[in-house]
Amino acid sequence: DILGALERRVGPLEKESAKAQKFLELSAQRKTLEVTLWTDGVHRAREAVRQQVRDYETAQTDYERFDRETKAAEQEAEEIRMQAQQLTVAVERLNGDIRSITQQISGSESRIAVLENDILRNDESAASLQQEIAAGQQDTAEADAALQRHRAVAKTMEAAGEKLAAEIEALNAELARLADASTASGARKDSLRAELADRTAKRTEAQVAQAAAEAAGDTARQRLPALEQSARDAAAQLEETKQDLADTVKYRQTLEENEKQLGNIRSGLELKLRSRKAALDEADAAEQRLGRELDAARQRLSVLRELEKNMDGYQNSVRAVMRAAGARRLRGVLGPVSTILKVEPGCEVAIETALGGALQNIVVQDQGCARAAITFLKEERAGRATFLPLDTVQGSRFNGRLTGTAEVAADLVETAPQYQHIIDNLLGRIIVVEDLGEASVVAKNLGYRNRIVTMDGQVINAGGSFTGGSTARSVGVFSRKQELDELRAKVLKLDERRAAAEKEAAARKAEVDNLTAQLAGAESEGMTAAAARLKAEMELDQLNTALEEGKNAAAHRGQEIAALEQQLRENTAAAAQAENARKQAEAEIETHRKELESLGASTSDVTRQREEASQKLSDNRMQKLRTEKDLSLHEAALETLRGRSGEAEARVRELQANVAAAKERIAANELRANEIKRASEENKQKITAAEETIRKANAERMEKEAAVTRLTQENRTLTDERERMSGEMARLAERKTAAETELNTTASKLWEEYQLTEAEAEKLCVPFANVADLRRQVAEVRGKIRALGNVNVGAIEEYKEVKERYDFMKAQVTDVEKSRAELNRMIAELCSEMQEMFTASFKEINRNFGAIFRELFGGGSARLYLSDENDVLNSGIEIQVSPPGKVIKNLSALSGGEQALVAISIYFAILAVNPSPFCILDEIEAALDDVNVTRYAQYLRRMTERTQFIVITHRRGTMEAADVLYGVTMQEDGVSKILRLDLENVSADLIS
Repeated sequence: DILGALERRVGPLEKESAKAQKFLELSAQRKTLEVTLWTDGVHRAREAVRQQVRDYETAQTDYERFDRETKAAEQEAEEIRMQAQQLTVAVERLNGDIRSITQQISGSESRIAVLENDILRNDESAASLQQEIAAGQQDTAEADAALQRHRAVAKTMEAAGEKLAAEIEALNAELARLADASTASGARKDSLRAELADRTAKRTEAQVAQAAAEAAGDTARQRLPALEQSARDAAAQLEETKQDLADTVKYRQTLEENEKQLGNIRSGLELKLRSRKAALDEADAAEQRLGRELDAARQRLSVLRELEKNMDGYQNSVRAVMRAAGARRLRGVLGPVSTILKVEPGCEVAIETALGGALQNIVVQDQGCARAAITFLKEERAGRATFLPLDTVQGSRFNGRLTGTAEVAADLVETAPQYQHIIDNLLGRIIVVEDLGEASVVAKNLGYRNRIVTMDGQVINAGGSFTGGSTARSVGVFSRKQELDELRAKVLKLDERRAAAEKEAAARKAEVDNLTAQLAGAESEGMTAAAARLKAEMELDQLNTALEEGKNAAAHRGQEIAALEQQLRENTAAAAQAENARKQAEAEIETHRKELESLGASTSDVTRQREEASQKLSDNRMQKLRTEKDLSLHEAALETLRGRSGEAEARVRELQANVAAAKERIAANELRANEIKRASEENKQKITAAEETIRKANAERMEKEAAVTRLTQENRTLTDERERMSGEMARLAERKTAAETELNTTASKLWEEYQLTEAEAEKLCVPFANVADLRRQVAEVRGKIRALGNVNVGAIEEYKEVKERYDFMKAQVTDVEKSRAELNRMIAELCSEMQEMFTASFKEINRNFGAIFRELFGGGSARLYLSDENDVLNSGIEIQVSPPGKVIKNLSALSGGEQALVAISIYFAILAVNPSPFCILDEIEAALDDVNVTRYAQYLRRMTERTQFIVITHRRGTMEAADVLYGVTMQEDGVSKILRLDLENVSADLIS
């Protein structure tokens, strides 16, 4: 067939070869003209690039200058802004000092008002005490004047009394003489006279006693109205004092309630202020915490952006290709695989593990871009990279049935539609599950034909191998992208929360300031209320003292009134008794006088004289009694005046003491008021100084703020100019890039079309008048080439090759046919021989398998048989076993240990047919129980006659059957040590 096909191609290729020769001649002419045109374009593009570079360097110099000036202005503005903030802080501190001093002044003014009130009240008390002293002194003067008058009258009455006493003595002597003269009148007359004299004396005594009682009664009656009026006045004054006391008590209670209410208000304000301050502290702490978190997030975001920008974690070759693509040196580079897909949250580790090294594969537009990038890496010696052209990579997806949480890895990512076949190629047949246990189940269900990856990065590879261990979190490309997205969202959220925290802190500060002002007002009102309460308490003390004094005075007046009333009653009784005695004495005197008159008139003269003398004596005695009564009245009045004078003097002394105490209090209060005023003046001076400092600070701050505004304006101007220069640089960079692109494109066309460098192209250039004429010539040549139609340029060489191949193939066909016949014969012989050898070996292995199975299982039966005995070499091998006491239809019904023992029996059966001199067994008895391990070890021991075994095991029975034990230990990190134990030479005591 090949030979016939070559024979059919030889004729058409001759015609195509002639057409190709004409095409090559025109192509050579077009090449010369196009090379000339493109070389001129290269020169012009290079000159444009140079001009753009010069313009860009000039713009960059201007930009750097504006950038330096802008940074200097920003730095200066920031320094001035910091100074203004410091001045603002100082002003706030001084305002706080002023508020504190103002509160002190307010308290001082309240205390001064209280002290001035006390001074005024003490002045009023002193004035009232002085008035009382003046009134007392006036009363004392009046009492002294009355005392002097009564003393003068008393002296006059004493002189009159002495004169009456002398006259009474003279009358008594006269009566004695007359009595002696009338002795002769007889005994009866004498007796009558004696009785008459006695009755006369009794009458006189009765008259004197009556006069004395009446005088004492008159005196008591005269004093009683005054005392009663004084008692009524004292009672009225006492009631008034009680009313004032009750009013003052109520006023004090009102003040106490008001002060208590103000205290409650102050306590409430203090509590609210503490809560607001706590809220302010919390708001400040929250603002600072959010600021720290925001700074940390921004710093972390900046680090991650820098890592992303520098493509940290990518191979040097990938970074080199991406930098070249960014510099427009390579075209069609779309980026690494990690940049074209987005992973579902939580699946980053699984997708990174699934992709592995393919994560850094570079997606390109087409295979030409891939070849150009590989050429770039070779020229730059930048390493190797894998490229995924969009036009060549074909994707495939898993279409089987999945169970549980299993998903196709390609379904866990998102990408643009044009990249979907790339993702299907990389992830379309990889299965992602939750954990390693489920991965084992899924891998088994899929026949270990697909790669299974867990969420934490463990892998079951196609074919059944496992790869796993610990994985570092947040170190992969997807983890970094995920963290970048999370950090961007976190920064926005933290920025909003910090703005809200700033507003909250400002609101809390306003509340604290408001509550502080309210608390200062409440404290001032509380101090005023306390001062009023103190004043009320002092007035209450004075009223209590006045009430006590009024009560004592009222009691004293009552005692005096009771004593006078008692004395008046006693004097009335004594006067009545004296009146009766006088009447009885007058009756007896009249009886005795009549009897004497009957005795005769002889003694009438003597009697008359005696009567006259007695009458005169009686008158003198009555006068003396009246004088004594008046004298006693004057003495009582003197005694009363002396008492009033003593009381007035004592009251004057008491009032003077109170005046002195009030003056002392006034002096002390004035001293305290002066000290408070002096402190207040000092505080006012401090306030004035602070206000002056604040004014200067505010002025300086205004200057700073004006400077900041000016620098900000300058900075804005410089920033605008810098931005303009930046735009100009960007424009020039674009133009430079465009010029470089044009230069690279033209140079690339030279290389891609003709594999010529610029120097080589210049050698092929031909002279031309102008570019338009050159382009016209190129267009004419291209038209001629198009007129040729489809040209197979390789037809010339292809014709030669086909002709040579046709001749060669014609000679080879004969040799091939001979060789095929010989090979078919040899294959038939080999198949026959292989069938005989396999049949004999299979029968021997089957026989050994049954014997070894019975030995290891302690009975039962086992055999191997072919599923297709007609096709021995392609037939499958079936296993049928029957352990002792069991009927097994399927090997899956056996336990794990029984299955392992069946496999060991088959292995030993094969080894018995073709013994090997050396064999290594790696824990093939791990699933056996102790009894089967012992059987296995004993059988292995018997087989050591023909084969040497090295057994890796952890089972005791196997180790006991060994000749030599080797143990590997690591006593030091990284240093292994081998221990050897020869069981044939070991001591029996050591073993036991």
